[in-house]
Amino acid sequence: MKYVAMAIGAVLIGMSGVGGCVAGPEDAGTGDAGLVSAGRDVAVRECASCHAIDQDMISPHASAPPMRTLLSRYEPDMLANDLIEGVRVGHDDMPFFDFNIAAADSLVAYIKSIDRNRAE
Repeated sequence: MKYVAMAIGAVLIGMSGVGGCVAGPEDAGTGDAGLVSAGRDVAVRECASCHAIDQDMISPHASAPPMRTLLSRYEPDMLANDLIEGVRVGHDDMPFFDFNIAAADSLVAYIKSIDRNRAE
């Protein structure tokens, strides 16, 4: 994920103030704990109305997969890149989101932290 940030960071960070862009926190904290915490904030704000955002809950929207299962469908770096690029991922009625690098990286870090099948 970090190579994505280095490659296109300057351009996309400049776009973070554009309307409709899901901006991540300016300071996501240091280390993995700060990134995961920021990602949980993004999940609560942008995803929880449809997706289960923890290890136990059921998704409120029947066709929205629990976030804890997403990495069985997507490689983490590709998911982050697709979110940054505005590529529609997931189910057909998923709304369009335009994530900046910080929001995408932190959301993927959070998803990794709740993925039961991930050994890290």
